[in-house]
Amino acid sequence: MKKSIIALVVMAIFCISSVVLAAANPFDDVPAKHWAYDAVNKLAKDGVIDGNGNRTFGGDKPMTRYEMALVVGKAISNATKADAENKALIEKLSNEFQKELENLGVRVKALEKKSDKLTVSGFLHLSEQVWRNSGVYEGSYFAAGKNPGYGSESPHADDGQWLALGVDLFTRYKVNNNWQLVIHDDLTRDAQSGSFAVNSSASDGLMAGQQRGCEIYAIGSTGITNVKVGKFDYIPVYGMFLWPDNKAVVGAQFSVGDPKELKATATYGYLRKSWTGTTVNPRILSGTTDNRYAALELTAAIAKDANIKAAYHRVSNDGNYTNSISGATDVVKPYATTMNFWELGADKMLTPKLKLYGEIERSDANTENKAFIVGLTYGKADIKTPGSFSITGRYVHWDINSSVNHGTWMAGQAHGAKGPELASNFIIDENVGIMTWVNYMSPTDGTSGKIRTIKTELDFYF
Repeated sequence: MKKSIIALVVMAIFCISSVVLAAANPFDDVPAKHWAYDAVNKLAKDGVIDGNGNRTFGGDKPMTRYEMALVVGKAISNATKADAENKALIEKLSNEFQKELENLGVRVKALEKKSDKLTVSGFLHLSEQVWRNSGVYEGSYFAAGKNPGYGSESPHADDGQWLALGVDLFTRYKVNNNWQLVIHDDLTRDAQSGSFAVNSSASDGLMAGQQRGCEIYAIGSTGITNVKVGKFDYIPVYGMFLWPDNKAVVGAQFSVGDPKELKATATYGYLRKSWTGTTVNPRILSGTTDNRYAALELTAAIAKDANIKAAYHRVSNDGNYTNSISGATDVVKPYATTMNFWELGADKMLTPKLKLYGEIERSDANTENKAFIVGLTYGKADIKTPGSFSITGRYVHWDINSSVNHGTWMAGQAHGAKGPELASNFIIDENVGIMTWVNYMSPTDGTSGKIRTIKTELDFYF
């Protein structure tokens, strides 16, 4: 009896061991109908791995689990070449052949799905700005009560210079293949105590003009329509009505078509009442009530190297639209509770590197209602190409009642602004560039004054 029991135990152990060994045997064939063949063949077809000459695996001869593990190991090492679908296949294969991979010394880890979905980019900037203001643009002119209701005519009220360090951070999260979320943070610190834009209530040098979460939006597509929803920057035509970096729109934007042929963009929502870092024209926007905004923009390619653009904007606010600016000696109200604006522009490549562009814009105000710009841009600054650069020279003219914002780092709200501007961007190393911006502005209403500004910035892109 004892011998029979011992024999049964030995047989059971032998059978179990055989099963385990068989399951772990790396030289067993992968069955011909196994899903792994289709998976690795797809990876080969998509260029993630190399196949057997004709870029296929299996065929008439089945592969052993060891051979398949070698292929999966190559796929793991090339995972950066794979899209989301193929990365999912690689992860499934690595789970299936985990033991064989471990025997081969291949480090198997879960593919970083979230690293695909979550990306961070931006640039660190160290800048120095020098300005010389005179006449109606001086702080003393405002202090004497000669710019009632507007506050100082320039963000930089008196002669001076300003050294600052900041970072623009863009965080993007891929929701799915159609949608992503974007958060843009702008954090800037003053590099010298007591200079312009230092928030006196903060002891750490944090600038009053910095904008945390200055853009927060979702962008994606549904059918043939591209959609953007949230708070975002919008630069219609060539930036005469809404200037780059305003981050002005809170609402939704819908666009259809191809910008290389014909594209239509509709925007609806609100324009921000005020924002730090960039001045606002109180002749257009209210600081105390909602500024409802609607716009339609069309872009059409009239030739292979030429485009035409047009836009219509409508801004309206409630009856109680008093706009009081800090430090102002009076109250300024928008020109009308509802204002309409029209833009028309075009660009043309004169040579492969030289572009001519221009725009005219006007509002339905009875006076001081026009704006225009004409400029030339040479070259293209590519942050991946050291030595590449771009230079733009242009002449701008903004009347008081023509647009929301009159340019960058200046105001010109009470007297308008006109004059030449020069901007350049030189890439001195991969992901490192130097930006320079210069302007020389005068009033458009016949008064006397100058805004003279030069800014140089060292940028590190990441």
